[in-house]
Formats: sequence, C-alpha cells, structure tokens
Amino acid sequence: MYDPKESEGRKRRHQVDTIVEGIGINRLTRNFQQALPVIDDAIRVTDEEAVSMSRYLVKHDGLFLGSSSACNLVAAVKVAKTLAPFTGKRVVTILCDSGSRHYSKFWNDEYLKEAGIKTDLSIIDRLVSRA
Repeated sequence: MYDPKESEGRKRRHQVDTIVEGIGINRLTRNFQQALPVIDDAIRVTDEEAVSMSRYLVKHDGLFLGSSSACNLVAAVKVAKTLAPFTGKRVVTILCDSGSRHYSKFWNDEYLKEAGIKTDLSIIDRLVSRA
C-alpha cells in the first residue's frame, strides 16, 4: 500500500517492512495510479492483525487464506465498524489468495517467531466484537 508517510526517503526498518508480499513497495504502480480517482481511502493493517486473522479464520471458519485475503478481511471489518448499524450499507472484499502459496513466511510459525510477529486470536476477537 502506498502512503506518503512511507515514501522513499522516509523508510522504516526495511523498504518492505511487512510479511505481506507486495505491500510496502513505496511506489505507485500504473494500475494503482489509474484507480486513484475512485479510491476513497486506504486502511492500515498490521502484520499481527493479518496473521491473527488468518489463524482465526482457519479455526472458526475452516478458511485457509493467504496474507492478502487476511489483510482485506481485517480492513473490511475496520470499515464495517465505522458504519452506523442497520443502515443497509454493505462492505465487500475479495478473498484473492489461498494460504498454499504462503508456507515459507506467512504460515511458518518459526519464521514469524524469529521476525517478532505475534499470532494472537484475541486481536481478532476484539476487532470483531460489537463493543
């Protein structure tokens, strides 16, 4: 995801400082530039939220998803929580990848531990709670 605060010259620890492949490249691709007129906002999702969402979905729904799908779902829940209840509005997302291509990092508990990324289902319990 592009963010002016993360643009080149203002890097965090590493240029790509996330476990989610393809996020954090700090540049606008041509297809993204073409979509800017219809994009309202971007939602920041942490590695811990994405990893925890993927584990939550396996446990509760039997869905074995990849990092992009997990990010999409965390963002969708965050957006849904900003909407007034019972207004008839819908939040739609795409589950665009399976976990089968993410064994080496995203679904590798040893790698996550070494990277300091926690898997904590309570993160998602709190996120999806109606409080």
